Amino acid sequence: MQRLLNRKEAAEYLNGLGLPSSPTTLARQAMTGSGAKYTLINRRAFYKPEWLDEWVNEQITPHKHSLAHMNENKGGVL
Repeated sequence: MQRLLNRKEAAEYLNGLGLPSSPTTLARQAMTGSGAKYTLINRRAFYKPEWLDEWVNEQITPHKHSLAHMNENKGGVL
């Protein structure tokens, strides 16, 4: 069985991916339903690394914010 991460370890895992996080942030996201999947064992939250990876991948959305892209959407007119 894969190791479960507590909130502190999950925050460290996300920080290791370059995503600033804290146990408080993860708790807040759990309350609002905006964070990664987790399970409760004896009223403590635990995360699987693959659940954190899935959540990170869901957050990745390509954005173009260049002037050229804005011009494409307006038919090339400034």
